[in-house]
Amino acid sequence: MKLQYLGTAAAEAFPGVFCHCETCAKARTLGGKNIRRRSGMMVNDTTLIDFPPDIYALSLELGLDLGSVTDLMITHSHGDHFDVGELNMRQNGMFCHLDQDAPPLRLYGDDGVARVMKAAGADKYPYVAYTPLTYFDPVKLPNGLVFTPLPASHAEGENACIFLIEDGRHRVLYGHDTGLLPEADYPFLEGKPLDFVSLDCCNGSHSAEYFGHMGMPQCRKVADRLEALGCIRPDTRLVLNHFSHNCGELHEDLVAKAADIGFEVAYDGMIVNL
Repeated sequence: MKLQYLGTAAAEAFPGVFCHCETCAKARTLGGKNIRRRSGMMVNDTTLIDFPPDIYALSLELGLDLGSVTDLMITHSHGDHFDVGELNMRQNGMFCHLDQDAPPLRLYGDDGVARVMKAAGADKYPYVAYTPLTYFDPVKLPNGLVFTPLPASHAEGENACIFLIEDGRHRVLYGHDTGLLPEADYPFLEGKPLDFVSLDCCNGSHSAEYFGHMGMPQCRKVADRLEALGCIRPDTRLVLNHFSHNCGELHEDLVAKAADIGFEVAYDGMIVNL
């Protein structure tokens, strides 16, 4: 399984779009891995998790072929994860030119995603086929990937998801956006060894004392719980992702502090081959 992080920042990006704080100023000066766009991931080059507003720029920079994406898995409806307006560019023969028999882009999302699509008129696009997600009900894609949506502690008023991703050989937990995992997730995950775990770390090394996101203390707590349930083994890769500039920590700061608790730190364009 090939995983590629697209953006690795929270909603305001990193440095923040309009921000003059010291951390953002340093990030602009240093560049490199300190520049983080809004979050998403490509799986096996054909399946996107989330559709951030930076997707076009990221596709150019990372050499992504968005015309070959067949499936779009949306975690929740927030604008940094679901740029519904850009879906109109999938209109074949008008805004793109694909094979004449190219099927609609398959899009899977929660109830909030359905509401956003309806408000934008995207529910009537013949070139996008929406399927609702149901917690714990696996979605088997034609490319062989299986996505199981699990409850997230995020986005009040909708059934936001994190994903368990499987291909028959490997198992990945993609945990964005969420605070501490809801209790219902643990019995489902118990006894399922994970090869790769990516967790929300919006607060960097600081504790997150609010709903919807985590910091390193919460991420370590989730990892310990999963380890006790037989999900995390010595060779499981643990990665932190989805950082806000408000944590006040640049990439190298995050790397050093994450290493102390057994995690790696994601960066834009990072590729993982399992």
